Amino acid sequence: MPSFRETEIIEALQESTRASPENVILGIGDDAAVTKIEPGYQVVTATDVIAAGSHYPEGIDAQAIGHRSLAVNLSDIAAMGATPVWANLIFSVPVIKKDWVDKFILGFSSLANANNVALIGGDTIRGPEFFAVSLQGIVADNQYVSRAGAQLGDSIYVSGFLGDASHGREIIEKNRIAEVNASLVKKFLYPTPRMEQAKELNQIASSMIDLSDGLYSDLGKILSESNKGARIDVSKLPISETLTHLLGREKSIEKALIGGDDYELCFTVPKIRQNEFDLLTQSIQETKYTYIGEIMRENELKLLDQEDEYKLSGNPYSHF
Repeated sequence: MPSFRETEIIEALQESTRASPENVILGIGDDAAVTKIEPGYQVVTATDVIAAGSHYPEGIDAQAIGHRSLAVNLSDIAAMGATPVWANLIFSVPVIKKDWVDKFILGFSSLANANNVALIGGDTIRGPEFFAVSLQGIVADNQYVSRAGAQLGDSIYVSGFLGDASHGREIIEKNRIAEVNASLVKKFLYPTPRMEQAKELNQIASSMIDLSDGLYSDLGKILSESNKGARIDVSKLPISETLTHLLGREKSIEKALIGGDDYELCFTVPKIRQNEFDLLTQSIQETKYTYIGEIMRENELKLLDQEDEYKLSGNPYSHF
């Protein structure tokens, strides 16, 4: 198989991504990029690295890696209520082969083009397999949504289903992919960042985070930054029929709480915005939002199974 030179990779990336938007003055190919933003907007920056073995099983399809490398950053930008605009990409692989690079670029550029993201720079090296993206977004002045805004009495919601992707990874690692679990595998390989949903929630949510490390850990970050506690009813967690069928109720709940890799949104809605949120959800059919609990005064995350206390048996998600 022929190898790629760095200049050929840069040319391939240029050809696969759409022409730079008007806010890119000088894009990929020079020593540095030059960009601009309109008055009244702020820049939001997210940076994430994914590494073989830690964040995904070694040997998965290069197209999925390309997709995931951008998707995890898009999810962070979404959680801030921002619109993505520019990306820088760094990837390191032991051997750079043309067919592998072509698939990686397809996965990356398809998602970038779908979200109008301009690739404005980056680097390639020969080394251990990892991929890093720094992604910039824009948001109207002071209209970003942080983790620190949750208030006493706010309702807690999540989007989509939780736990599917985590079990999808286990299925890949155990080489047990089958028709019955294909949807879970796809959820892991090709996560869908909730970009449009986050924009709709921008003026409603008091706090928001994307669920990369599992609900238990990530909601805990909102509580820490907001100096609040929460009560969660695990019987209300949105769990797919497929996951429940494969794992049963108890293991599915545990996956939903600590599995990680969901890339759904967890957010809080203040009482004053509840009617507005209800009207929004009535007009949206493609996205499922589920009420799972409430922000409390005490600085702890309390888990209930309806009226009974729920004890977490597993360990929260960890990158290390």
